[in-house]
Amino acid sequence: MGKALKNINFLRKFGLSYFKYTALFVRVIPTDNCNSNCLYCYQKKINASNMSWDLFNQVLDKAIKLNVGFISFLGGEPMLWEYIYDAIALCSKHNILTDMTTNGTLLNDVAVQRLGSSGLDYLNVSVDTHDNYSVSKKNTFFNKSLIKALNCAKKNYGMKFRMNSVIYNNNFEDIKLLLELSNQNKIPHSLGFIVPNMKDIDNKEIYFSERDIELLENIVKYILNKKKKKYLIIDPKSYYTNVFRFIKQESFWKCNYPTKIGWINVTPNGAIRSCTKKMDETNFHFLSLTSKKIKSLKSYLKTLVKGCNPYCYSSCAYDAAFYKKNKIIFIFNNIF
Repeated sequence: MGKALKNINFLRKFGLSYFKYTALFVRVIPTDNCNSNCLYCYQKKINASNMSWDLFNQVLDKAIKLNVGFISFLGGEPMLWEYIYDAIALCSKHNILTDMTTNGTLLNDVAVQRLGSSGLDYLNVSVDTHDNYSVSKKNTFFNKSLIKALNCAKKNYGMKFRMNSVIYNNNFEDIKLLLELSNQNKIPHSLGFIVPNMKDIDNKEIYFSERDIELLENIVKYILNKKKKKYLIIDPKSYYTNVFRFIKQESFWKCNYPTKIGWINVTPNGAIRSCTKKMDETNFHFLSLTSKKIKSLKSYLKTLVKGCNPYCYSSCAYDAAFYKKNKIIFIFNNIF
């Protein structure tokens, strides 16, 4: 009954979001610390502060008042936060759907069991390499015992899980291995192109540009062929076919953040972050939000997105924009 009540609660709150500004989707970032150092990642800070348990309780209380239906835990690495299991359990107690994105390095049989018993609904595990460690060390899904533990948690607690992979300039042979691994084990798989970091001067070679059109054509052809063969690649076909438009810096899609159902990101100190890729803090604080202030926040985000949208091709952002136009597909593919 727990998951059914969460789904009912989500659908009610989803309906409310049509009539007023709510905090339907909230991302809690309890820490910006991370135990990995992927070259392409800038969703971390060194020696960053962690969210206190008291503040989390205040954030959750406010989120409930603002009609939250779904809370996601991000980082940094959220499993470094000492309260992660208690926080998930508290959300479950209030019939709120939860998910968490992790680099997987702290996952083991015990951790997976605790996540499942806490009531986590969706676990996203980032993995994009097998043995190409120069850019990323995220390879935990090649651990067969981990897959077994995850399947047990899915069976015993209903905790769904998926694989998230970043495609950068020199790892597609590893991506091919991951595609076969996900297909053999029937694991949903999200494949996103690396998000350019405008400040990353030293690692330009890992990003795609117009010089890589032939390489991208081969990558897209390969992925679409796997989708055609019913591999569980969850991103829409258009995400891959439109990457060439992104490389040419065409304006053809709109980030979901400024919309009514766009994510609201809460930093470890309770401030609102405009985007998880920017590591900033706006002048809005989550505890002071009202429906009216959420409307003002969305208006502010709309001005920011005009500047960054042409330079971003994050699969999570693109998928959110896609599902905004295809809400029924989103609900049945991602909630139920």
